[in-house]
Amino acid sequence: MSSHLSNDIEIEGDLVCASDLIFDGSIKGNITSKGSLTIGQNASVSGDLKAEKATIEGKVVGNGKFTSCRLSPTSVISGAVETISLQMEEGASLEGQCKVGKARA
Repeated sequence: MSSHLSNDIEIEGDLVCASDLIFDGSIKGNITSKGSLTIGQNASVSGDLKAEKATIEGKVVGNGKFTSCRLSPTSVISGAVETISLQMEEGASLEGQCKVGKARA
């Protein structure tokens, strides 16, 4: 089961989803998904993201914490990304700190 919020959605505040989420709207707030999170090509996010698996296609100004993350050619991220696995496609833009892999003690 997944939820899809289309490009005509504008949110001010945090968004929490217990299942997979496809977000293609505009938000000024944090997004947390217990499942996978897709930030669509038309999306604009000003806030932090947290999910097990993330696919970023749109614009994000904020930090992200994921188990795995794929940045598509249309993605633009300004902020820190922390993930165990990162796939960054040609054309993707990431400006900020990036921590990839498992933390070592």
